Amino acid sequence: MSMTVIMMKELVFFIVITAIASCGQNEPLINYVPKSLQEQALKSILLDFQDGVNTLDAKKIESLIHPKASLLTGRERKTLSKEEYVKILPKRLVGNPSIALGKPKMTVSGDKAEVKIYMTRGNYNGLVVYNMILEDNKWYIQGWKY
Repeated sequence: MSMTVIMMKELVFFIVITAIASCGQNEPLINYVPKSLQEQALKSILLDFQDGVNTLDAKKIESLIHPKASLLTGRERKTLSKEEYVKILPKRLVGNPSIALGKPKMTVSGDKAEVKIYMTRGNYNGLVVYNMILEDNKWYIQGWKY
């Protein structure tokens, strides 16, 4: 076998593996079919969050965040309380492009959930991990990491 044929086979293998690994990464959240009522509720919160960011609705976003949340912000990854975050949120919304959330991977355990989801914002496409908490029969965002 020639070196060119071997290299072509390796290239095809790499492309197939990359396609499998990125499966769902670019699929929109709206298309995700929840596996349970809890997942449906979490999907709804994340769709509301996405809509709040894209319509610059700080009050909508604020209503989704738990009062004792701890939120990572900016490139410097500073952690803020909900109270601190809400103060800077309107300015942050205006200064940033809209977002698109992808197909999530959800893990629910009692009153806590972890949602791993790809977020696209401008030229950025990266993994965000949302920590959620169920309180008074409603899911809230407790924090996120990226």
